[in-house]
Amino acid sequence: MSEDFTQKLPKNGNDEILTAIKDLDTHVTKIDSRLQSLEKKVDERLYDTRPIWHKVVADIAELQAGQKRLEDSQRRIEEGQQAIHLDMTSVNGTVNEVRGDQRVINDSVRRMQLDFFTINEWLSKLIADRNQPNSST
Repeated sequence: MSEDFTQKLPKNGNDEILTAIKDLDTHVTKIDSRLQSLEKKVDERLYDTRPIWHKVVADIAELQAGQKRLEDSQRRIEEGQQAIHLDMTSVNGTVNEVRGDQRVINDSVRRMQLDFFTINEWLSKLIADRNQPNSST
């Protein structure tokens, strides 16, 4: 763009066209210079923000890994809760069986106590009868 194309045009006395073309060439050269400056600034800014983006990407990866660990922990907790529920169901069944067995044992002990009470009364009567003087002698 730095070439001066106006030198190649024929000199015909129409200086206004040549001046307009020169002004346009100057303007295009300025725009090109500004564009190059802008591209340089963009590259510098990209260079400045690149470490920030690397950290952002690393932080996102770390967050995703943490989320995965939390999901895995949650799954293990749910599995543990299901196992505990099954164990509690089994324990409740066993407790109910023990309660039934305890009722049977309690009934048996009551019957034995009643039998001992009855035997004790019989023995007391026998001893009392034995200790009474015999009227036939």
